[in-house]
Amino acid sequence: MIIVLVGSPLSGKTTLLKELQKKGVPVFQADSYITSIYKKGEIGYEIIKKEIGNEFVGPDFVNKRLLAEWTVEGENLNKLNFLIHPLIKEYLKGKDNFVAELPILTNSPIKFSYDKIVLVKASDDEIKKRFSNTNIKNPEFIKRIIKDWNKEMNFDYVVDTTNNIDLSSIDNIIKLLDGK
Repeated sequence: MIIVLVGSPLSGKTTLLKELQKKGVPVFQADSYITSIYKKGEIGYEIIKKEIGNEFVGPDFVNKRLLAEWTVEGENLNKLNFLIHPLIKEYLKGKDNFVAELPILTNSPIKFSYDKIVLVKASDDEIKKRFSNTNIKNPEFIKRIIKDWNKEMNFDYVVDTTNNIDLSSIDNIIKLLDGK
């Protein structure tokens, strides 16, 4: 059984994943994996440098903040997803029985395998508030992220983190993982 958590940046996916991990649930966090492949000498670093440009790589790692802001323009997000998502899919190949944070599922050129999908969401005002506590200050990026996640999809479960994570939500996700 593979459960995928989706939602906008700062919706609470990582926090929820950490709580699940504390309960002994195997997890995959896309952002941590991407950070690992964005180090100099790793495949993600080399792809960004070659396909997107030297201005997005530093001496030791990819500048994720600059790259995130670049994705606001035109089809740049799709270009980035086309380059990086196959690496995530390959890494997950053959793995089973875990909860994965894959916020990019809906607009990915790659079809990821999963059994259940959980939306992690927060109110638009809460997302804006959480963004104010980050180093990402580009208002156009923030607007696009919020707009992109106001989509209709079918979910097996929804967790609203606007006012923190309800412990029953964690238990319900574990039940989903157990096939209950």
